[in-house]
Amino acid sequence: MKATLGRSVPVALYLSMILVPLLFAVDRLVFVTGMNPFQAILHLDEHPLGTDAITFTFAQAILSALLTLILGLPIAWWLGRYEWKRIGIIRAALTLPFVTPTVVAAMGFLALIKEGGLLYSMGIDLRHETGLIGELSSMIGIEYSGHIIALLLAHVWFNLALVIRFVEPKISTLPPRYEDAFRMLPAGHSRWNRALYFWWPMLKTSILSAFVFTFIFSFTSFALVRWLAPNMWTLEALMAVEGGAAGIPGYRVDVSQLVLGGATLQGLVLLGALALAGRWQRQQSNEIELVSEGYLRGYTGTPGKGARLGIFAATVFALAPLVLMVFSSIRIRDRTSDSYRWSFDAWDRAFKGDLTYASVPEALTNSLAYAFGCLVLSCLLGFFVAQTIHALEEQNKTRLAQFVDVLSMLPLALSGVMVGLGVLLGILKIWPVMFSWYALPILPHAMLTTPFVVRLLLPAMREIDSDYDDAGRILGYSAYQRFVRIKLPLLKPQLVVAAALSMAFSLGEFGASWILLRSGAWDTLPVLVDQVMSRPKYFELVEPIAMAIATVLMCMTFLLFVIAERFRTHQGGGF
Repeated sequence: MKATLGRSVPVALYLSMILVPLLFAVDRLVFVTGMNPFQAILHLDEHPLGTDAITFTFAQAILSALLTLILGLPIAWWLGRYEWKRIGIIRAALTLPFVTPTVVAAMGFLALIKEGGLLYSMGIDLRHETGLIGELSSMIGIEYSGHIIALLLAHVWFNLALVIRFVEPKISTLPPRYEDAFRMLPAGHSRWNRALYFWWPMLKTSILSAFVFTFIFSFTSFALVRWLAPNMWTLEALMAVEGGAAGIPGYRVDVSQLVLGGATLQGLVLLGALALAGRWQRQQSNEIELVSEGYLRGYTGTPGKGARLGIFAATVFALAPLVLMVFSSIRIRDRTSDSYRWSFDAWDRAFKGDLTYASVPEALTNSLAYAFGCLVLSCLLGFFVAQTIHALEEQNKTRLAQFVDVLSMLPLALSGVMVGLGVLLGILKIWPVMFSWYALPILPHAMLTTPFVVRLLLPAMREIDSDYDDAGRILGYSAYQRFVRIKLPLLKPQLVVAAALSMAFSLGEFGASWILLRSGAWDTLPVLVDQVMSRPKYFELVEPIAMAIATVLMCMTFLLFVIAERFRTHQGGGF
């Protein structure tokens, strides 16, 4: 009874933290619009940009997910199939983009595609669409095709790690005797048959899960759309920009309809996608036995020239935007002579805060404070939520476990912008004094990172052999002693990874922070980057200052990523 109560309280607290502000926000919007959330979906076309935003949101998300799979699957295959020198460094380089804050990714790609950038010097002008890109745009008849290409490439760059993380460990830990046995069958003689009848059944859940999560992150993209495709609108970007006018009785009712209908549509689509991914991952758990990846790599041998060239190209693609961003922070363009000089002037002004409300040290302090608070809250709640789901599964309460699992991922279905709007329209409308509470951003940050903690810990809990707990009982350990002496040590790698990634995602969180902290002394580093880039570009140091701030943010998240990689396990694949 006590154990059940102990598990129920954290779950109830977490679900309340998610649902209470969102319910308050929905109630406010229903009052203003006079319609329920499902009716609001049917009125999205009343906003001038509503229909176009819906179309572009689905189109770019599906294209991004497909393109990411097309480019990511060969990379995952080569990584998992062959023996590589310094595999840890290669894997870290290829998965680094996923923990890179989206605003940093946007700055990196701006450095790549801007006038005078690497692609521009190669005759590929994605920013102003001159030359080859302009001809392509005229030929296919799609306006702003250069911006769309840049956005799709950025989504591929950002989500490539998902395909690698889901698929590569499955390939590298599959017992080679399975494939050898299949090769002996008549159907296993050709590569096509082996791909269709052997590898697809083995990798299906991993590939589909990677597609779903890539679709989700592309569907809710905000910072990348805001800076790489400024003339295009997704639901997320439109609600973020317009959402400040929502919830005010008698004013811009079309905006309130947009936020209510858009959030409902977004939630339904993403919640359904997350439910599918969760179901596939449960089916994947303990499907087959695994071997150590070192054994398989030694069995298959070293890669050929094609695989080496492919991994080299992928590594360059993963690192190039970040390297160019660093160089852009010290490469200053002289607008009078149209020449460039190397200088640390932008770094000096960034640390002094000449162009913003807060300097880099002040914004970094705020970011770290929110990140530590997020770490404590999300890891505690995420651990007990994962433990509750696992306990329900062991008790054969499958439907209840699935229900809690889906609810725990609800913030992912609403995205950073919608969580920020939920807090703004919900809690702040009911209790306005909280607007002056310094720790307020910890709430949306924890809401957004706790689902990642659950997804990291739950598969690990499922893999713990029950014999360990039985041995503890034989030794006379109490439930508390078994928890401290057995379960926690077995989950140590996943807990360290969860803590590091919680801080990394909190440091880079842009959508919710942009909604709550757009102007003031509590600005975080991502908000500071956006503030600087929003200024008129007549001052030559504006863009380099933004690149310098983004570089500081990148270094902080990179440090946390190194810690996570040190403890992360790779068996079986998964989020």
